[in-house]
Amino acid sequence: MLSIQDVSITYGKNPAPTVEGVNLEMKQGEIVSIVGESGSGKSTVIRAVLGCLPGGGYVSKGDIQFEGKSLLGYSQEEWRKLRGTEISMIFQDSGAMINPVRRIGAQYVEYIRTHEKMSKKDAWDKGVEMLEKMRLPSGDNIMRSYPFQLSGGMRQRVGIAMAMTFQPKLLLGDEPTSALDVTTQAQIVRQMMELRDQYNTSIIVVTHNIGVAAYMADKIIVMKNGRVVDAGDREQILHHPSDAYTKNLLESVPAMGGYRFV
Repeated sequence: MLSIQDVSITYGKNPAPTVEGVNLEMKQGEIVSIVGESGSGKSTVIRAVLGCLPGGGYVSKGDIQFEGKSLLGYSQEEWRKLRGTEISMIFQDSGAMINPVRRIGAQYVEYIRTHEKMSKKDAWDKGVEMLEKMRLPSGDNIMRSYPFQLSGGMRQRVGIAMAMTFQPKLLLGDEPTSALDVTTQAQIVRQMMELRDQYNTSIIVVTHNIGVAAYMADKIIVMKNGRVVDAGDREQILHHPSDAYTKNLLESVPAMGGYRFV
């Protein structure tokens, strides 16, 4: 479904790539976690998949294929049709991506009608339905609210609802839980896994929390300094890591009563 083939990513005129030699083969319905410290290149990889690298970034080597077609040659019109429908993204703080001076409903209706021809009423009803699927009480009230009237967890659920509106085949999460308290993090992680179970959605989650990756991922990629230092299925990475950095990450997870929760 998604194939990242020996991809290197370069910014501007810098001769040295920021990210180098990333490979990933992903099937429909799989969850992949990309783990690593800040600045390791995790977010850069998924932004390359979505074709939205900032600051003049570009794929300088390799290829990214989605359902057998290279994404690197997509036109702006092709990207417009793909983003939000086939591939969607949840950001670290979805509340920051929502216009603070417009009600949720006005933005949600505009988003839906950008991708699908329907009346404002039908778009409103679709938005309410998605919000309630994300376990937000009284979707109508949420639609009539301003972002500042919602908690961080509620805004994040709004972001997930918008990302899942058209049941994308691939969902990208750029540290979608790091701005939330621990209890809300657990709720969001469970909801993302439910999305996979309900819609067979493939998910790539970027996180610096290997505990989150251990709980939800089928495959784990460990990155450091723009390179992949370890990759494999969950059991392999958690119990037979090949790199010292991965071992250090696993050892950093707190233990309780002699038991480590990864």
